Amino acid sequence: MTQATAARSWWAAVFDLGPHAGAHWTALRASLAIFVPLVACLASGRGDLLLYAAIGAFTALYGRHEPVRLRLAMQAQAGVVLVVGVVVGALVATVPFRLWLLVPVAAAWAGVAVVLAELGRWHPAGALNPVFALTASATVPITLSTVPAAALAAAGAAVFALLLALPGRSPRDGGDPERPRLSWRDLRPSSPVGSHAARYLLGIAAAGVTVATTGIGHPYWTYITASVPMSAPDLHARLIRAAQRVIGTAAGLGVAALVLAAHPSSYAAIILIAVLQACTELTTGRNYSLGLVFFIPMALLLGDLMLPAPIDTLLSQRALETVIGLTIALAATVITHERRTPQSQTPPRDNLLDRA
Repeated sequence: MTQATAARSWWAAVFDLGPHAGAHWTALRASLAIFVPLVACLASGRGDLLLYAAIGAFTALYGRHEPVRLRLAMQAQAGVVLVVGVVVGALVATVPFRLWLLVPVAAAWAGVAVVLAELGRWHPAGALNPVFALTASATVPITLSTVPAAALAAAGAAVFALLLALPGRSPRDGGDPERPRLSWRDLRPSSPVGSHAARYLLGIAAAGVTVATTGIGHPYWTYITASVPMSAPDLHARLIRAAQRVIGTAAGLGVAALVLAAHPSSYAAIILIAVLQACTELTTGRNYSLGLVFFIPMALLLGDLMLPAPIDTLLSQRALETVIGLTIALAATVITHERRTPQSQTPPRDNLLDRA
């Protein structure tokens, strides 16, 4: 294959469309998983807990192609990690110097989470959702007395997501796939999993220092964007994911401008969030850029419910933080680049809130 052919193939892959693969069932579960907890928060007069409930609802995103038993196991593991991320992040949010404290905490958390994701062979793969859980929770200032309520909101939403995972079948039903086990030898820095964890440690730490020194408006966006390419299984896939992030974010910001300009009320906003979540699930597995067209306005709408800000400020900050996060991720990828083989513990998989 010539260099020109490789370049064309890389760029063409950015626009590839994957199969539908029964995404409507995942979309329905994900939509209900976020809609019901958010309505419960508003109805109980605890709009301050919306973020934590939404994070717990991300439990429904795991194991979309697994048989019910494996899906429940995977979602239970991921749900526990997400709730722990909320608790740790909420504790960080109670201290005045939270942005600097978040640097080592988020880096260590990302390294641990990616190992757990590899161990459980989660999909979506990588530590993106756990990083989102911790960093988003850590950047919304709260008092210590709010931490138990935040944990309860996240845990309640995660349990509800598990209940929604019970019905439904998938094309892979009928047999449990063989799952290779990790050993301590697999966690050495020279191993694929060790390199993957080191990449997260380096990238998330760099994102944290950037956030703490610049005081950027919504710090967790930089952390999340830095996590996106690193979740992919190899350099080729990371470059594709980075390009898709740029394209999808640009289009998603345009949709977000229209959605936010309508100034939907609390319950109307939650309905829109649920619809956008369903659309995200219907499209992300087919092409990551398409999923971002719906996820970006959903994330901004949820953030606007928690911390209202002028529309132009939200959009410009999101664009800036995307550029910063991707630059950091690609630098970390180049520094820690390794050749991954088909036997690697991180096979190519659809990567959803590869989305945030």
